[in-house]
Formats: sequence, C-alpha cells, structure tokens
Amino acid sequence: MFAYRFAAVFVLAQLVLSQTIPTAVLQYKEWASIGCQGDSPAARALHHLVTGSSANMTVELCLDACAAGGFILGGLESGHECYCGNALLYVYTVPQGNCVLPCAGNASELCGGSQALNLYQFADTPFTTGPPSTVFEYKNWLRWACIDAGPPFPFGPLDPIAADDMTVGKCLDGCAAAGHNAAGLQDGQTCFCNSVVNDGNDQPDTWEETIDFDCQKPCLDNATEICGGLLKRFSQQGAISAGDTAISGTCWFASSWRSSLSLKFNHR
Repeated sequence: MFAYRFAAVFVLAQLVLSQTIPTAVLQYKEWASIGCQGDSPAARALHHLVTGSSANMTVELCLDACAAGGFILGGLESGHECYCGNALLYVYTVPQGNCVLPCAGNASELCGGSQALNLYQFADTPFTTGPPSTVFEYKNWLRWACIDAGPPFPFGPLDPIAADDMTVGKCLDGCAAAGHNAAGLQDGQTCFCNSVVNDGNDQPDTWEETIDFDCQKPCLDNATEICGGLLKRFSQQGAISAGDTAISGTCWFASSWRSSLSLKFNHR
C-alpha cells in the first residue's frame, strides 16, 4: 500500500515538473530587464507597436526588433505583443506578479500580462519619462492648431525624411529648406509642406480646427514630442521673412482663416 502511494506521488510530481513554468528573461545581449510596468490601450507606455510576429513572439524576437529600429526601450505584453520606444510615456506602477503570461513563441519565457509589460532597457541608456509635449515654437515657426484634415490631403508629403527619423524640427527644417511656409505632422511619422498665401484660397473647405487631444501621437524619432495624430495633422505656421512685404506681421495666416486665430498670433 505504501509503495503504491509512493508511486502515485512520484508520478504526480513528475507531471507537475513536466509543465513549463515561464520565467522572466533578465538579460539578453545588451538588454536588461527593469521589471513589470503597467500599460493602457488609451495611453501607451511605449509608443511603437511591432507588428507581424505575434503568433511567434519571444523576448528575443521583440528586443531584436526594437534594437533594429533604434529604440532603447522594449516591452512585451499579453503574451504576444511587442512595444518599443525611446521614452516611457506613462508610468503605471503594478506588482511584478501582473507579468505572468508565457510568450506565444516560447512558453518558458514571460511576455508580460494583461495591460502589463515586461520592460527592458538597452545598454543602460538613459531615457525620459512622461507624456509627449507640444512644441509651441521652433526657430521662426509658431504652432498654429490641431486640425482635422482627412484625405485627400492638400499638403504633399515631404521626402526624404524617413518615418523612423521624424521629429518636429526635422519636418520644419525640411519644409523651410524647400521654400515652404506652412507645415504639418501626422501620425507620428509623416511631414507635409505647403506654401500658403493670405488670400484665403489655400484653405480647404473641409478643414476644421479640432481639440488638441486628437493630436497626441509621439514622433517616431523623439517620443517626447507630439507629431500629430491618426488622420489628424498638427500644424505649424512659418514666420514671414523681414523682406517679404506682401504679407505683414505674424497674424498673416489669420487673415485668411478664423479671426480667433489672430489673437494667438498677435501675442507672439
């Protein structure tokens, strides 16, 4: 009887041990784990979602993708999602036990949890925390507004700024170098330029100023800056040079748009 019970316990123990218990990968190449970090679909802690490999997701696959994109932070969530970033946009404190889900591509590894990231840092590189902020002035450019400008877009995209290199400064410098005096950024990665005159003919009838919340997408190359939103464009106004007498002052744009905008520009 004793032998029977011993054998049963032994078999049960073997079955338990045979089950894969996922553990956190603490180090991979130059990446190091910095714990479990909360996340929210409404305000992501890391701004760049890696797509295309969710069914085979592993810690190594995710971090290699983040490294290839030039990011210094990587995180895995829900067992199959991979996010990258250069700033921790929102800090959600959660217990380490919230990151308990195995990776879809390797059940021995932990890949976060529901709204929780196994977070990694590359080569101990410093990073900033906090949400992206609006750039209100840059050189001789002024922020104008967040506008709803759905397709067809009246501004042509500016090349050859790569999406992964997009910042507010690169967009505005590129538009200025091309001789344009209006610019917009959309979806964190696309820069648009145009040359606008003050006769009102350049204003598309379908454009409407919208709330700033619609323009909250971080720039892909600088997550601390806002580069528009999905199908929204964050516009900047270019200042007119001193030698340009056809259009005077900083309220030139308001003369062909809404009078309320004139108040903003008169405060410059």
